[in-house]
This record gives sequence, C-alpha cells and structure tokens, in this order.
Amino acid sequence: MLKGKIILKGTIELLSPAIIGSGRDERSDVDILLDSEGRAYIPATSFAGALRHFIKLDNPYKNKLEVFWGTFKEETDSQKLRQSSIKIDDLLPVDKPSVVIRDGVKIDNKKGIAVEGGKFDYEVIEPGAKFDLNIEVTLDDNDDEFKKSMVSTIIKLLENERIPIGAKTNSGFGRIKLTDYKVYIFDFTKKEDVLRWLKQDFSVCSELKAKPLEINLKNFTINADFVIRNSLIVRSYNYNPEDPDIEHIKSKDKPVLPGTSLKGAIRARAERIVKTLGKPDNIITDLFGNVDEKEKVAKKGKLTVEETLIDGYPEEVQTRIKIDRFTGGVIEGALLETKPLFRGKDKKILNLKITINNYEKHEAGLLLLVLKDLWTGDLPIGGEKAIGRGVLEGKEATVLWDEVSVKFQNINQLKEEQKKQLQEFVSTLVNYGGVA
Repeated sequence: MLKGKIILKGTIELLSPAIIGSGRDERSDVDILLDSEGRAYIPATSFAGALRHFIKLDNPYKNKLEVFWGTFKEETDSQKLRQSSIKIDDLLPVDKPSVVIRDGVKIDNKKGIAVEGGKFDYEVIEPGAKFDLNIEVTLDDNDDEFKKSMVSTIIKLLENERIPIGAKTNSGFGRIKLTDYKVYIFDFTKKEDVLRWLKQDFSVCSELKAKPLEINLKNFTINADFVIRNSLIVRSYNYNPEDPDIEHIKSKDKPVLPGTSLKGAIRARAERIVKTLGKPDNIITDLFGNVDEKEKVAKKGKLTVEETLIDGYPEEVQTRIKIDRFTGGVIEGALLETKPLFRGKDKKILNLKITINNYEKHEAGLLLLVLKDLWTGDLPIGGEKAIGRGVLEGKEATVLWDEVSVKFQNINQLKEEQKKQLQEFVSTLVNYGGVA
C-alpha cells in the first residue's frame, strides 16, 4: 500500500571534466551525450548506476537493497522481479555547459614513446557545469526506515564528493558535488500531504532524521605537494595559425595536470618496479585495470588520480627545430612553436592526490615506491622529458590509511615509527608471492 513519498531536489555541480559518452564519433573519437537542444546532460541511467555501484553494503542488507534498487533478472534466482523504489529524472543543465575537445595519445610503456596511430581525441564537459537533481523514493511500509537511511546516505556521499560519474573516473574525471538541496516528505496518511502532493507543492521542506548508513571504504591515499623544478608541458595542439603549435593543456583557460597524464606516468614506473622485483603482472592489472582489445574485455582498476589545477606558473613560447642526426642540419618543415609552463620566482604548489580503493598492502607498497621516484625527481611527467621538462620536487606529503596518518616534508627525516609503518607496505610487496 502506498504510504508516501520522499523527494530530494538539489543541484549537482561538476568539479572536474566529465565524459558522458553518446557512443558516437561524429565530432571526436568520443562524443558527449547531448539533448534535443544541443546541451550536455547527465542521463538518469548513468547517475543511478553510479549510485548503485558505489553504495556497497554487507550481505544482511541484500534484501533491503533489492527493495530499494529493484532487481535485474540476472541478479536473482527468483522468477519474481521487484520494481525499484527510487526514481531519478535525467539531470538537465541549469545553463548550457561548456564542451571542449581534448587530445590524447597512447604510450608504449616499454619504449616510452607514442604508439603509432595512437593519437585520439574526446569531448569533455568543462568543470563548473550545474545540473538539476530530482530523486523520488516511494514509501510503502516495506523497509521504509531503510529507504530513509539510503536517502541520507546518498546526500552525504554526494555532499562529500564521493561518487564520480561517467568515463575515466579513475583519471579524475566526473567529480561531482551536491549543493543547495532540500528534502520533502509526503505522508499519505495525512490529507494535507496528499493535497500538497497532488498540487506538487514544494513550498515547505522537511527534515530527514534518518542517519546515513556506514559504507566500509578501505582506501590508501597519498596527498602530496610538489613544485615544478624547471618546466612542464602536457601537449594540446592548436589549429589556429596565429597560436603556438603546441601549448600546455587547459581547462576553462587555466593550465591543469590531467589525471590521465599522471596516471600514465605512474603506471609506466610501477610496471618497471614490478618487473625489477620479479613480481607477477597481475599486480599491475589489478591496480590499474586492463583492456584486452582482442577479447573485447575490460577490467576497471583500483587506482584513482585526480586532475590538478596548476596555478601561478608563467607560460612562454619557445621555437624549436628538428635536427637530421646524419647531416647535422635542420630538417625542412620541422620548425614548431611550443608554449610550456615555467617555474617562476614564487615556488607555487602543485597538489597531487592519488587513491587506491579497497587497497592491498603490496599495492600500497608499490605506490609508495612510485611516490619516492616522483619526490626525488626521478619520474618526470608530461611531454618533452628528453629536454628536462616535467621534473617535480616534493615539498610535503600526507599518507592516509585505516584512520592512520603519516605526514612528512623530508623522506629522510621520517620518525622511526613512521618509517616502520611505511616500510611494512614495501616489505609486503617485496615478499609478495602471487602467481603470474
């Protein structure tokens, strides 16, 4: 019997670029989904799928989750399928979001160069876009208290920026935040609430007293501050003849370090470390994911790298030429202009945040070894590394796991207890004995 409704209304703000693909390649290799007016939007299916995927609860909640989300035929042995208690509208934009095309390139990690024919491009929705959120939950005297707790959980996770949407979320894309939200509860045992519902009267909001559910997250996070030692460029190609041929990639006219670039550098170094230690390849595929192009099978990784704004680093155009190694002369037509970022007088901070979701100790140990290489300038990032670009200097880092925090400014000045804690992760990697 229908007992009432819970309505959640609010605004979803995009904090990083998002890829909500349409499955088409008319404007780029991966096009953004657009509505009939040519505006980017978030389909309810994508949003609901992100919520359902993230909210993982223990087995005792299995039946309650089926009541809330409904069941798919392949998920249940029962012939009777259950309809979902939650309904989500498509998230339409408040204003027309800005959509841009980014360049990407596939790197051969063994050679450290681009794969032939590996250049591609894709559309992204720029940060700052806002979308209207409307969620409706039906109360029918069947686990209604649990449903209220689920709504509270969704609010908390969205407020705390825990649920990403779209593609490449492990590379920092699709971070969202819930703002300006209100909850409305309609109790159909009360005549006045029935009338308000029929009139769709949302003039009086309600208080949702249910406590959010505990989502068990076992994450290992590194939050580190760096400065650029000399210069940095992550290439973005210009097609206007008045502009430099290549400049540093930007988001909303501000230079950024894309999660894709940093994650690619981390993966390449992690592969080298794993091979040097003689450990199995499954460490890499578990941590970073894998795409088998022959079998058309993809596995999502556990490592997330956020996109970072680079503020306070001046840009400067440089003219470069390509030399023929045999004659020592300039190759005809090989003159180009690049516009990298350079370290200015002020040592501006570049913050990097890297997280392993549901980490294993050996994975954390591998990430710590990569951090050491980044910290000491042994792992450059971006392009033109052969001429000294992309080298970072570590300034301060905080390592978080299981409610434990280790903060340091100099690796060599760690306290004995801190060294012991971090060394335990590295030792687990060294002693890891999985089967390749």
